Amino acid sequence: MKRYTPYILAFILFVMIAYFGLRHKEEDSLSYKPQTAQPLPDFTFKTLDGRDMKLSSLKGRVVLLNFWATWCPPCKEEMPIFEREYKRCKDKGFEVLAVNMDSSQNALEKFLQNNPYSFTIVKPTEHIEKELKLMGFPTSYLLDKEGRIHRIKLGIYRDLGNDLRELLGC
Repeated sequence: MKRYTPYILAFILFVMIAYFGLRHKEEDSLSYKPQTAQPLPDFTFKTLDGRDMKLSSLKGRVVLLNFWATWCPPCKEEMPIFEREYKRCKDKGFEVLAVNMDSSQNALEKFLQNNPYSFTIVKPTEHIEKELKLMGFPTSYLLDKEGRIHRIKLGIYRDLGNDLRELLGC
């Protein structure tokens, strides 16, 4: 029996790796929907052309506030989802504010040359990650038309379309 122990352990390890590897796609994000509506602070962002933009300027629209970085594979995976949903729902009052958290402006410029998006990409002007206690990237806040948090998503926001149907009917 002792001579089979390494093989048995290797087989158990293989089964565990396969099981969790297959489940990874199902569980690659955490979602939280507050029980009571609460607004975010009125953060100020810097647009890529250097203008200041306040979060409150988007009141009356459903806003996806997404924190991402160019070095983050899940962030890059969800960007086409945002582009598709933005094009589908922008006329119904949907706005995407993709807050790039890269320290290198060069990395962002290179990324956008190869990946042009039609939604708004901004940079933070304050220590927003500390105030929001961001735990990782990507992190998304979906705000209703009143600027209140509808959902907080840590990880790839694959079910954004469902939330937009609920909030905007699109």
